[in-house]
Amino acid sequence: MCCVSIVTVQIMAREDTIRVPDPLKKNLDWYIANQQDLSAKYNGKVLLIVDQKLVEAFASMENAYQTALKSYAPGTFTLQPCSPDLDSYTLTLYGPAYSLTA
Repeated sequence: MCCVSIVTVQIMAREDTIRVPDPLKKNLDWYIANQQDLSAKYNGKVLLIVDQKLVEAFASMENAYQTALKSYAPGTFTLQPCSPDLDSYTLTLYGPAYSLTA
């Protein structure tokens, strides 16, 4: 089993501080556009988002990640903690050589 390093970057006032792949940025934009409806139903869960669609909601990031890897290649999905708060805007990217949370 490989260790995953995690780098955390803040997105302030919707300004990107890092370069995020377009499909994953679209997933974040989709989450933000639908955040109120999603948080009403899935508050506190971790959402698996692929191609701007909710695939499934999970109780933990670990469970979401393990399940996502069974069907999706690293770097093709977003794991989004769901909350009605503005500070919940995150984008989690996973790849074979890195893990990045923006």
